[in-house]
Amino acid sequence: MILNNRRLFIGSLELDGRIDRGYVLANGDRIEAVGWGELTVSGSVPVRVFHPDAVIRQGQFNAHSHPEQSIYVDMVDPAWDLGIWCRNTIYRYSPFLTPRQVRLACRRAFSRMALYGTSTVMVSFYLHNGRGNLYDREVIAAARDVGIRLIFGRMTYDVISKDAYEGKRRSQEGYYETAENGERYLRELMELEGSDVVVAPAVHSMHGSTKDAIVTALRVGYELDRPVQFHLSEDKGDVDISLDNYGCRPVEFLDSLVSSGKVPGLDKMIVSDCCWVDETERGLMADRGISAVVNPRMNDRVGVGFPDLPGLVDSSIPLFLGTDGEASNDDLSLEKERSFLINRYDGVVSRSVIDEIGKGTFAFGDKKIGPFRPGRLCDFRVDDKDGNTVHLFVGASQVVRDGRLVKLDLESDVEVPLREEIEKMRETVEI
Repeated sequence: MILNNRRLFIGSLELDGRIDRGYVLANGDRIEAVGWGELTVSGSVPVRVFHPDAVIRQGQFNAHSHPEQSIYVDMVDPAWDLGIWCRNTIYRYSPFLTPRQVRLACRRAFSRMALYGTSTVMVSFYLHNGRGNLYDREVIAAARDVGIRLIFGRMTYDVISKDAYEGKRRSQEGYYETAENGERYLRELMELEGSDVVVAPAVHSMHGSTKDAIVTALRVGYELDRPVQFHLSEDKGDVDISLDNYGCRPVEFLDSLVSSGKVPGLDKMIVSDCCWVDETERGLMADRGISAVVNPRMNDRVGVGFPDLPGLVDSSIPLFLGTDGEASNDDLSLEKERSFLINRYDGVVSRSVIDEIGKGTFAFGDKKIGPFRPGRLCDFRVDDKDGNTVHLFVGASQVVRDGRLVKLDLESDVEVPLREEIEKMRETVEI
């Protein structure tokens, strides 16, 4: 590793399940050395020593998010099921959202994630509104405004429901892109990639994506070596659609794409929700190397189903945690997602297993995020004795300091202008 920008961080360190006095030596945006005890470093290296009660922990990875939906947080009823929620939020307002509103909503989401200790977020974004990458660029800009690391899943949505009511139909018409155009826009958007942003293909679901779109996304994912996101059986309707259209369940359909030679494999796929996945499908997921993201509080709140966590764990499927959109959840805390699972599966799935969900290694372009190891990206949080994130570093650069954002003022740069835009949005739609 070339010595260019070394910084040494010292304090209580959580590493491989143990907390003890230790250090993290950063070189540029990567970890050069990490361990317990003391480290002797040659040359002049800036040193940061944290409070004895604080703990240095790996940064959180939110593996499934719709950040633009944070614009709806203050207008939803927690009692709404998914159908009512969609009718009153995305299918009512999304066709009318402006690029500025998307950027501010994403600033809100990414800011709140960072304050909870999230250093990397993977986004599924389909709100293109027939404008190419205009809205997509705003999401990327918002992540950079905050300083959070972003895997941007540019999602192809190429189905318009025949029986959709007016708001849903109008929204789907805005989301709609052919697989060919989706790929073209994806490649164009890659010009914005950098050390903090990776652009990746994504497809929506069995109800929002055709076979052609799914095959294209997987082909491009393998060509570019990028993850491919997909909502898998979030509700039972997706299973029914798969059975009607292809004569098999969703994972069996995906598996058939490999068996027939249409795609090279499925181990680039990272699927979310998995509420209606059966035992046979879990076996296929494990065999094909598919990873899964669980969004437990969102699934519970909107009432469409719930993932079989014991079954997923027993199948040895790599698991990650997500929050989905903030407006369909209580907040954007991954630790609260873990606590929810611990309480729900008390005595069924061990706490130690749940504690490790979402903490595995994940590719970020040609680099990796995850547990502290030399060569990996130097993303970490510093939590106080109560587990609250006090500091957050992304690529060894500080994003949160003393519980406040470094690059933005949460009130003046996010909340005040966003509230103004929400009023404009509601007036426009109501009129």
